[in-house]
Amino acid sequence: MRSRSIGVSVLTTTALLALTTGCAPVGGSKAADVGRAARAAAQASAGATPAPAAKGKGTGKGTGMLADLSGAEILSQSHEAMRKVESARVVAKMHDGDSPVDFDLTLDKKGSCNGVIRYEGMGKVDLVKSAELMHFRGDAAYWRAVAAKKHTPGKQTDAMVTMLADRWLKMPVSDPKAAAMGRVCDLDKLTGGGDRPSPLARKGETVTIDGKQALAVVTAAKEGTETDYIATQGTPYVLKSTIAGDKNGEALFSAFGTPVHTALPEGADVLDLSKPGSGGPAESV
Repeated sequence: MRSRSIGVSVLTTTALLALTTGCAPVGGSKAADVGRAARAAAQASAGATPAPAAKGKGTGKGTGMLADLSGAEILSQSHEAMRKVESARVVAKMHDGDSPVDFDLTLDKKGSCNGVIRYEGMGKVDLVKSAELMHFRGDAAYWRAVAAKKHTPGKQTDAMVTMLADRWLKMPVSDPKAAAMGRVCDLDKLTGGGDRPSPLARKGETVTIDGKQALAVVTAAKEGTETDYIATQGTPYVLKSTIAGDKNGEALFSAFGTPVHTALPEGADVLDLSKPGSGGPAESV
């Protein structure tokens, strides 16, 4: 869908900035840019295996109910279908600047989400958000990278990693830092269609994505060439979206309507940042 791929990159950047600013030692420079350099156009389509064409029929003309529609009409139907999605899983490989990021999140329209964000060279962050609470957990590599970007002295860095690595941090969603982080859990941003479909949108080949037939629709966007793979059977959901250009990336959509689990693992070690006297990472190292 138009503009969705770039929106994903912006959302992941916001999440990292919020984590770094709110939970790292005081002092230092701004957080690093994040994102993941996604594969080039051919690589971005590697997960989509062309389905055999029916005898006597050329590929690229659509199948089933979409066969007689134009590219713009197909995108219009898929935009409407995606706007009605109440929950979904989004697996994406994106970039912002030169810093790669990928993530795997299950989200719903209530703002709940559960998943992991991985930053190349900066470790990973697990994220669980419900309507009331935000939980996140960075690994040792993540917190060391945060400390390095904040120019934290070595002993303070070691203390911070010892205290925080692989430990859940909790805050209410009313906290401004949680609100900033929570933007990555915005399903509407990830599934929204942006502008109206271009009348120049063109149907491509029929492929198979995760065992489902999908019709490729190619659109020229400001960021490059965007290709959406629309389910040809049942609801015309977008199963995959790629963009090739100055900013390359891909996002796969699945598990439509699947509930989001927001409970932490049993026995999870949790530091409550909202409690008076907890200090928080910035005051404790």
